[in-house]
Amino acid sequence: MLRLLLAAMMVLICAHASAAMDAARAGQVAKIDALILSKLKAAGQSPNAPLTDEQFVRRIYIDVAGRIPTAEELAGFLSDGSSNKRERLIDKLLLSDGYNSQMFNWTADMLRIKDEAGKGGRTFVYQEWLKDQIAADKPWSDTVQKMMTATGRIVDNGPTGYLLRDKGMPLDNLSNTMTVFLGANVACAQCHDHPRSGWTQRQFYEMAAFFGNAETYQFKAQKMMNRLIRTSSEFDEGDKRFLRMLLEQNALEVKEIPGRKLEFPEDYKYSDAKPGDAVQPKLIWWQRDDVNGAAYKVDLSKPEHWRESFAKWLTHPDNPRFAVAIANRLWKKAFGLAPCEPVTDLDDYDKSPHADLLNVLADEMRRVNFSLKEFQRTLYYTQAYQRLASATPDPDKGPYLFPGPVLRRMSAEQIWDSMQTLIAGEQVDHYRLRRADELRQYSIPEKEITLKVAEAAAKRLQAKGEKNLTVARNLEMDNGGSPVRVRNFVVARASELEQPSKESHLLRMFGQSDRNVADNSSLEGSIPQILYRMNGSVQELLGSPASLTYRTAAKLGSVDEQIDYLYRSILSRRPTAEQAAALRAAFKKGLSLSEAAWVLFNTSEFIFVQ
Repeated sequence: MLRLLLAAMMVLICAHASAAMDAARAGQVAKIDALILSKLKAAGQSPNAPLTDEQFVRRIYIDVAGRIPTAEELAGFLSDGSSNKRERLIDKLLLSDGYNSQMFNWTADMLRIKDEAGKGGRTFVYQEWLKDQIAADKPWSDTVQKMMTATGRIVDNGPTGYLLRDKGMPLDNLSNTMTVFLGANVACAQCHDHPRSGWTQRQFYEMAAFFGNAETYQFKAQKMMNRLIRTSSEFDEGDKRFLRMLLEQNALEVKEIPGRKLEFPEDYKYSDAKPGDAVQPKLIWWQRDDVNGAAYKVDLSKPEHWRESFAKWLTHPDNPRFAVAIANRLWKKAFGLAPCEPVTDLDDYDKSPHADLLNVLADEMRRVNFSLKEFQRTLYYTQAYQRLASATPDPDKGPYLFPGPVLRRMSAEQIWDSMQTLIAGEQVDHYRLRRADELRQYSIPEKEITLKVAEAAAKRLQAKGEKNLTVARNLEMDNGGSPVRVRNFVVARASELEQPSKESHLLRMFGQSDRNVADNSSLEGSIPQILYRMNGSVQELLGSPASLTYRTAAKLGSVDEQIDYLYRSILSRRPTAEQAAALRAAFKKGLSLSEAAWVLFNTSEFIFVQ
């Protein structure tokens, strides 16, 4: 009886908390909408018209799940007569595997995530850790803090992958850290005082000093690895590549070196320090009173805790830029344009015409405790998001006031994942590339790696077939089934493929980042993209009997039903009377079903988020 009573009380408490959260979110949604409407009114502008249900369902699937809806998902939403069906669909998609997949793509672009980590090293454990953080909706502050403070080998501890992304280059890593997480334009200050933004080279080094005793490139391990490979008599040249990969994996490590400190460079030319002087850590500030805030109350007395102190400051709710930076980025993700552009320079965001909007968004980020999922829920609930898109604004005509999102092309990953949806349906969300499990077997527990130990481990892994870490061999479904294959093509979402894909892949052709620079993806069009869609393997895949869209359409009893199904599957709407008549006439002249699918796929309407 007591247990039942306690359970009932918990239900009531949770329901009350949920209601309070919903009320708070509704207030924030109303505040954002009111702010935008007031700006539009003051400028003599009007908001765009609301989206139709067909337009909304396609946009929200692309933005939240990273793909177009299936014809069945579209029909389910359109047949729902409830007044809050849009909010319920948003909630459903935010809890979907598709959300996790597209958020990984977005984050991987920002963090420059690659499969490769040096000669033979792999980042699969890091990628899996990040995917788990996203799936569990861990606070962004928690995720960033773990990446800043992680120690150990990447094969054992995923978040070390962030610092090891720039192994042996701590200054480059700091520059990226400040730009990505704070929008601080400090890159030039790495070599000299910044000519425009005001950051000095001394300030840059004082920030880098927080990482002065962290080593991210094991020179001793590298030399030992090369010696072991040269002296190995058990492996031929081909197998030595595998031995190198195994040893490299165990050399990728973040270590603390007690007593080591960062020094000013030999070419340091300013009078406030001498080349070779040890650098003491010091936090930067934007406004003089920043240093009086809670974020700056960190312990600088113990060098062994400097990284933790930096991470505490960086991710603190009262850090002047942390909440603003991620809120600015996520607004751009939803609306196509950030309140403050570029997202990498927020040093003077208070001078932006949307400073008040950014402050409201930063407050919302803090209110949801840096839950990226909850923050995006607020954005998608707004009337501003659920309006028709505008053409790309002309900056010479003044700031864009967000009468609606900006019309934009789908990202490379969204195009790819939408194509996979046409081939395999919604089950494509449930394919997983489980390379981290295999990679963990590369970990050699002995503190001192010897040739004998390394060779024994290599032989053991080779005997099990754990050698290539290929995409196709490691892809499986959540329920243990086999993934869909179309001829020799493995169907999978972009998040489960090579990071990044090869240059010849559709993903790279349509602008997937090479991951050498943060935020390096592109939405620009090109002639090769058009030629690929017209003549590449896409036509073959969509028209294959193994394609779900083709297979389902072919089973329908009439041409009209086939036309209707193709439109709903590919363009998320029914055809107009004129479009249906045109396709009927084309069918009579010999157009095949697969060719009709190819035609719709090649329309501009398919690849744009309207």
